[in-house]
Amino acid sequence: MRVTHRILAEDNIYEAAAMMYTPPPKTSMLIGIFSTTGEKYSKRRDYIKDSFLGQDEPRLCSLKEFVRQTAGSHKGRVCQVAYTFVIGAGGNDRPTDHDDDEPLTLNLHGNFEDDCTYLNIEENMEDGKSPTYLKFAANFADRYDIDYVVKMDDDSVIGHNALFDWIDSELPPTPYNRRIYGGASRPSHVKNAVYAAGEFYFMSADLADYVGNELTAADRLNMMHPKRHIEDLDMGTFIFSNPRPVKFVGMDEIWSHPFKTEINYRKEFASATKTKLIPEKHLVVNWGFFCWRHETYPLIE
Repeated sequence: MRVTHRILAEDNIYEAAAMMYTPPPKTSMLIGIFSTTGEKYSKRRDYIKDSFLGQDEPRLCSLKEFVRQTAGSHKGRVCQVAYTFVIGAGGNDRPTDHDDDEPLTLNLHGNFEDDCTYLNIEENMEDGKSPTYLKFAANFADRYDIDYVVKMDDDSVIGHNALFDWIDSELPPTPYNRRIYGGASRPSHVKNAVYAAGEFYFMSADLADYVGNELTAADRLNMMHPKRHIEDLDMGTFIFSNPRPVKFVGMDEIWSHPFKTEINYRKEFASATKTKLIPEKHLVVNWGFFCWRHETYPLIE
């Protein structure tokens, strides 16, 4: 009889433990899709919204919807990846890299889109737009518990299956996501380093904070390519200036690039929706000089 009571008691303990168990949170991400002003790019945003962003995928939502779902408690949040189009909207009198006490973003009146982030800088490609976006993204990540930040060109295509398979299988959430950076690896002989190609790269939120907030605009300018500014190469230089080791994840592209016409973009997206991730086949993980597979590039620590 005592044995029976003991078994029942143990069953109750296990049931209670199961009821108390909280599954770990899903890894969260902010994707900044780089765009600009003008009718050509407005039309491009329209067909991206109608394809990549317009599918019945509750895990992908606008920044505004992500904020709404996060309000009060994360338990009710279904969206895992927030997106925003990133546009420099400050005019010619503003710096190309946010370096003053003026507001970081602009609330435009009239002709604006509510899923765009309007940075308070002069529009540019190579001279500070990406670090300014990271400053915004790091602040947003701190407030709304975002684990990773992505910079993506508006002519890059990725399917939902590959995106979420990659996030769920390869990207650990906070607090296990420290100093992680990656994308399609490119070597630089000038910098004696490897960096992630600009069409799609990602980093943990702490690295976005390091580049956007800890480094100043003057710091970043001094680190840029000596002959001409190259956005993705310079970004790698900023990130690897971190005094602590950075884990570089070199990836065979799970996205495609470039697709600058609507017909080609939609065709590629239709193909990408059928693509699933092959575990580990797309990864080249590099700590310092060591990496998996057959690529070895020296890194700046």
